[in-house]
Amino acid sequence: MAKTPLIIPFFIMNAGCPHRCVFCNQRISAGDFPQPLTKDRFDGELRASLMRNPDQSRKVEVAFYGGSFTGADAAYQEQLLSWAQDYIQQGVIDSIRISTRPDDVTDDAVSLLKKYGVKTVEIGAQSFVDDVLNQAQRGHVAADTKRAVCLLKKNGFHTGLHLMVGLPSDTQEGFSHSLDETVRLKPDTVRIHPVVVLKETPLAEMFLRGEYRPLELPQAVQMCKTAWIQLTAAGIRVIRMGLHQTPEMTDPGSILAGPIHPAFGSLVLSAVFLDCTMKLMERLSFQAAQLTITLSRRDLSSFCGHRRGNLAAIKARYPLLDLIVETSQKQSRGEITLTVDSGAVYTLKIPGIHEDGERDV
Repeated sequence: MAKTPLIIPFFIMNAGCPHRCVFCNQRISAGDFPQPLTKDRFDGELRASLMRNPDQSRKVEVAFYGGSFTGADAAYQEQLLSWAQDYIQQGVIDSIRISTRPDDVTDDAVSLLKKYGVKTVEIGAQSFVDDVLNQAQRGHVAADTKRAVCLLKKNGFHTGLHLMVGLPSDTQEGFSHSLDETVRLKPDTVRIHPVVVLKETPLAEMFLRGEYRPLELPQAVQMCKTAWIQLTAAGIRVIRMGLHQTPEMTDPGSILAGPIHPAFGSLVLSAVFLDCTMKLMERLSFQAAQLTITLSRRDLSSFCGHRRGNLAAIKARYPLLDLIVETSQKQSRGEITLTVDSGAVYTLKIPGIHEDGERDV
C-alpha cells in the first residue's frame, strides 16, 4: 500500500463563510493564523514543512482549510491555487485539496478546481438531519451535501465528508441516519469529531443558559466507535476522530464544556479493538482455561486500551481465563490471532487499520 501523503495545511480562517455556525470559533479550533495568507508566508511554510519531512517517497499535498474555499472571492481562490500549482509544475508537490461548504460546490467552482489541479474536496456536511443543520445555523440542507458529492464524483474528485456528533437537537438515531446517508454516498474519507463548547460562540451562550448539554466523553467515544465500524466496513476510510489539539485550546476558559481529550482518536480505536475482540470471543463460546492473543506491536497500545482498560474488561467478562497478550513481527496491522489451549486458532481483522498508518485518528 502506498504511503500516506504529506499534507501541508494552510488555514484561510472563515474565508467564504457566509455567516458563523453556532459551534465555530476557528481561532481556537484551528489556531490564530494571520489573514489574509500572503505569498511569502505560503512559500516559507511550505518549504519548512518539506524540510521537516525529508521522505521523498511520500506524495505531497497542499491543503486549504478553515473556510469555505469555493465560497471565497474568485480572485482570492485563483491566487491561492496558482501559488500551489506553481509547485506542482516544479514537481515539488503532487496535488491540492480544499475544504468547503456543500452549497458552495457549483459547476463553475468545480471547473476552477479542475483547472488548477485540485484532486480532493472535503465537504463540511456535519449532519444529514435538516433540523440539526438548522439548529447549528449551517445555512444548507442535507440535499446540498448529496448533490455536491455526486457532482464532485462525476468530475473525478476524491471526496471527503466531515461529520459532527453531539450537535444541538441531534440524537443517536439522527447520527445513525447521518452514518447511513454517508455510506450511501460512499465518499473516499470521513472525519468525525464531537462537539465541544468553545468560548465566544452562540453555542457557548446556549450552554450557559442551560439550553445545550454536550455529550459526555464515554458516550462520544462509543458513538464514534459505532461510526468507525460502520464506515470502514463499507470501505470508507476514517482519517480523523476528534479535534486536532491547538495551543489555543489549552488557554484557560477557551473550552467551556464537551468531550475534549488530547487522544480522543486513540480512545475510539481502543473501543473498536475491544468491541471486535469481545464479539469474536462471544461467538466462539469457548471454555478454554488459557487464551493467547497475538497482534502487531503497533497495535498493542490500542488493544490494551487506556490504562489497560481493555484487558481489565476482558478479565472481568472471563475472570477464570489465563490471558496472554504477545506481539509478532509476522502479524499485520489490525490483525489479531486468538489461540486457545486446545490448539484452535482464530483470526480477527479490525476494519480500517492500514499498514502504512494512514489512519489519522
